[in-house]
Amino acid sequence: MPDVDVLVVGAGPAGAVAAWCAKQAAPELDVVLLERDRAVGAPVRCAEGVGDAGLREFANPDGADWVSRRIRDVIFEAPDDTQVVLANSGLGWILDRTRFDAFLAAEAAREGAQVLVGAEATAMSRNGDARWHVRVKERGREDLYRARIVIGADGVETMVGRWAGLDTRVPARDMESCAQYVLQDIDINADAIYLQFSRAIAPGGYAWIFPKGVGVANVGLGIVALKSDGRNARQYLDDWVARRFPGGIRTGYTVGGVIVHTTIKQTYTDGVMVAGDAGHMINPLSGGGITNAMKAGRLAGHTAAAAIRARDTSARRLAAYHHAWMELLGEDHLKYYRIKHALETMDDEFLNSLARTVSKIAPEKRTLGRIFTQALMRHPQLIPVAARFFV
Repeated sequence: MPDVDVLVVGAGPAGAVAAWCAKQAAPELDVVLLERDRAVGAPVRCAEGVGDAGLREFANPDGADWVSRRIRDVIFEAPDDTQVVLANSGLGWILDRTRFDAFLAAEAAREGAQVLVGAEATAMSRNGDARWHVRVKERGREDLYRARIVIGADGVETMVGRWAGLDTRVPARDMESCAQYVLQDIDINADAIYLQFSRAIAPGGYAWIFPKGVGVANVGLGIVALKSDGRNARQYLDDWVARRFPGGIRTGYTVGGVIVHTTIKQTYTDGVMVAGDAGHMINPLSGGGITNAMKAGRLAGHTAAAAIRARDTSARRLAAYHHAWMELLGEDHLKYYRIKHALETMDDEFLNSLARTVSKIAPEKRTLGRIFTQALMRHPQLIPVAARFFV
């Protein structure tokens, strides 16, 4: 029965950074990072896009082998395919998640954390002990780890949170089903990401094109099942791709779920914290979660190290993690969530009209703020939401 100080379940960006930062903050701690799949970073279940500023808090993308493409522009597309190029959209990157996640796990290992792949946490209980007992299945055998703190970074379907008694339920309207192809031989601007909003194309969500190189991109969409016409995400994607890229060659495919909800009300309990997708720490407006996950992992790792050094792993002590997260990004996500649901009142006809109006603005002045102003002028019911957002 191995005794460890910190056991991190899930080696995605949240878990790897949590293990990395816990060990970095307190080198004397025994930190173990578990990954249930046979390789860190595989399979890829996201569009792989991330902003420059957030990424640089953790790694330098310049010349890195885990970068697929540098992005300079954002192009919004209306349902009728009218394009609006956003001015001053900032620099972004399309990652190679297989390599990037492996890079983060390697950084944790270099700090001294033990990384185990093909190791799945199958149960967790406390049984009156001061430590959590976590059953781990690895290479046909089962071990029981006793951990002072468990950090659950096990994704949308988190089991750590449930085992710990946290409420991780998601309202059906806030769960998007996503499907994505890697398409080759397509005609796109390889320096821009495309975002298309349409009830007909992606009800409750949006479609995206994230270039990975010249003529190759992640092409996908997310839908809310409650808003669909009975088709699933892949069927919507097939229809969109057939119209948009009829000659595209499909070389990859993935499906998954994205939570577009706000952070769960309690991300901690005695000896446990959840981070990243497991805690619903995703931007509910964009569905983006990579940078959020890393920031949450950093907070969880530092909180765990400080708590163990203080010999206090109680919920009262770990509450500092939740408060720090809400101050950092969680409160903003509440505002984005309200805006998301306000935007759902816009039908395709309105979006087409808005795109044509915004297209008349000089390209260098076509900022997100001006687009939003036009939306308010043409859709007054958004004004109360905007007031809550900006005040």
